[in-house]
Amino acid sequence: MLKNCLFVSLLLIVAISTAQQEEYIFGQLVDATQNEPVAFASIRLKDNALGLISNSDGTFKIPLRYKSLGEVIEISSKGFETKEILIDEFLEGRSNIVVLKPSAFELSEAIVSAKIKRMSARQIVKIAVNSIPANYPQNTFSLAGYYRDFQVKNTKYFNVNEAILQVYDKGFVEPDNLENEYQLFSYRKNLEFGNDSLAKQPYDYRGNNKVIPGAKMENTGGNELYMLYIHDAIRNYQTDTYSYINNMPSDYVNDHRFRLIGKTNYHNTVVYEIDSYYSNKDYFSNGKIFIDTNNFAILKLDYAVFKRKKTDLSFTIANPEERFSDGFKISKKELIYHIKSEYSKTDSGKMFLNYISFYNKALVQRPAEFKSIFVLDLRAKVFAIRLNKTPVNVEKISKKDFTIRYEEKLLPIKKIAFLKSRNVFMVTPDFREIPTRSTLEYLFTKNDSLKIFNLSYSYRNIKDSLGDKLDDSKREYVHQYREFFTQEVFPNISITPTRDSLMMKNLPLESSEQPICYACNTSNYWMNTPLQNIDE
Repeated sequence: MLKNCLFVSLLLIVAISTAQQEEYIFGQLVDATQNEPVAFASIRLKDNALGLISNSDGTFKIPLRYKSLGEVIEISSKGFETKEILIDEFLEGRSNIVVLKPSAFELSEAIVSAKIKRMSARQIVKIAVNSIPANYPQNTFSLAGYYRDFQVKNTKYFNVNEAILQVYDKGFVEPDNLENEYQLFSYRKNLEFGNDSLAKQPYDYRGNNKVIPGAKMENTGGNELYMLYIHDAIRNYQTDTYSYINNMPSDYVNDHRFRLIGKTNYHNTVVYEIDSYYSNKDYFSNGKIFIDTNNFAILKLDYAVFKRKKTDLSFTIANPEERFSDGFKISKKELIYHIKSEYSKTDSGKMFLNYISFYNKALVQRPAEFKSIFVLDLRAKVFAIRLNKTPVNVEKISKKDFTIRYEEKLLPIKKIAFLKSRNVFMVTPDFREIPTRSTLEYLFTKNDSLKIFNLSYSYRNIKDSLGDKLDDSKREYVHQYREFFTQEVFPNISITPTRDSLMMKNLPLESSEQPICYACNTSNYWMNTPLQNIDE
């Protein structure tokens, strides 16, 4: 059985191109007891600063060139025994399944040591937050690694953007990382996963073309990397980061309820595992924080916010089943956003970002499938409504199904007629009504000063053969992910590239105006592209 194996190799179950097979070794981490993928595990070359993080489905890839060097791969994850594997054991052209065994150190809540019980969960968290200046770098440092943002619908990836980049941070002496600088080494829009221009547009709360249901996201010009980084609550612990955590010493420590689960093994470190809770009349949050028992450094913060009340769905949702989902799995709770950040200690003794992942759900407005064009026919003195499809049950549609206003004044309708050959409704206004006669005469007289935007119209009872209402633009849930995985840490760095070589934070990464350092040496870094699903 799989759970009794330590290391096995299976044929690929995902699509991998021939070129990819020649360049990388592919693998997947699996829990020995649950037979489930192990996500966000640390995979590093032993005695080397280079490494990566497994994907949400446990998959990973390592450049084939490291196999010739006889490197040892070290794999560690919370709650599992650290595993070392000779890279020569990995097979080429196959998906290597690595099975991780649960750590024997796991303790139940019933046998938490007396020392832990002398401190409450809140006291431990408070000490950890107050210890951030001592445990994290105060001087300028840099991280190099792999970044990606993507969207998911029906478990399928699309709008996948990938980059290798370097981050320049002035250190935790600064209250936040809003002034971070970024240098792009390489970027690609991965069109193999599909593209959707409407779904990737910046958030728009004025026109409601793209919004987060139940929350508001600032428009950063579509730069998802910048949006990801400013949501690191550990790095920005002194400032408002995101709702309910905000300022960690006050909002997080004082406003949340904490429950100490016990001690556990986290990347060969003994840590406190603590649950956090927050709720009000509209929202609630669940989270976990892992704190080093020795120096109270925070290794990981996992924080999710859910909507308590039902979202106003007065509009039509094209895929309502995605409301209680994160794109991959179904939930009974309506998740709004989920942020995970993990730090690890380097030889310098300080904690540096290992990875950060930021998820949120979005509603995107789609154009109507059954639509109309509204025209003033001055010669015939009628309102002409041209349709792109033939409506059903035309004989049941009457003048009562049309509403036309000018400057909020309701215009009377005398009769309607449908010209099937042209797919046009001819709506004849009633000029006999004295209160609106002058308005109608004004509308149907050639006049350059006519303010057409003051003319509004609506209908009811007009549908096509698929049941779509006329001019009914549906909204669709999409799931947005942004993730950065550190592959190399530079604990002390004093040189920042010239301004003209740095990423423009107000433009998306795909912008042609973004500078890319093609001459920079990126041979040590690689893109851990998620593997595509195959339709059965």
